[in-house]
Amino acid sequence: MKKRIYKILFGIIGVFIIILIYLNSNAFIGKQQWKYSEGAHIGDWLNESSFEIKDRMIYTYQGKAKIVFSLGKHLYIKKVETKEIGLYINKS
Repeated sequence: MKKRIYKILFGIIGVFIIILIYLNSNAFIGKQQWKYSEGAHIGDWLNESSFEIKDRMIYTYQGKAKIVFSLGKHLYIKKVETKEIGLYINKS
């Protein structure tokens, strides 16, 4: 019985990890529309035509920032010049 519980638990944890990896992928982040919320600012509205992602970095006409973490609805960035953390909200 314990082995079965462990298999189910590891399966659930595995699915959770796969979902987190996808939510933090360049493909997912690049296809969403992000609205500025607070902190570091690299644009008011980020969509497919206004930013580019390469090597976990977001490039816009207002600057560049490193992607810290994405939870699907929230995108945390760190501006390269100031090291300030910013938050963007998913509007897709």
